[in-house]
Amino acid sequence: MKASARTGLEQFLTYRLHVLNKLAERGISERYQDKLGVTLPEARVVASVGSFGPFSIMELARHANLDKSQASRAAEALIRQGLVKREPSAEDGRVVLVSLTPEGRALYRKVMPIARKWNGDMFDCLDEQEKLAFGEALDKIINTMSEREE
Repeated sequence: MKASARTGLEQFLTYRLHVLNKLAERGISERYQDKLGVTLPEARVVASVGSFGPFSIMELARHANLDKSQASRAAEALIRQGLVKREPSAEDGRVVLVSLTPEGRALYRKVMPIARKWNGDMFDCLDEQEKLAFGEALDKIINTMSEREE
């Protein structure tokens, strides 16, 4: 259906982004489960901590785009598997940080190529100019919405 012919719920950006998000999450989730035996939240924790960590659970939730309970459950599962460890913050003894173990770093090196490949696969339907325009449009919307929240 052409964008101009949309008259119902499918015309709204939030609805369309939700549909795209569900399709994207389903695809990457299956790949992580099949190839690595981890859930999408677990893979996000590993990717976030590996890229930017260590984190408190609150920081982890924000960076991994998970709610606090999802981040906590995923971190606990990874701790039980020996992939993530807890350690007290050197700056604030009341705060516990999660970081990757050596096994977790090895998993991180497997998670990221899967994420990069899936990300590329999603954009295969676009030519280079469309990819650039789409990225710029998303950045503009995200920046505008972020400024409104401040």
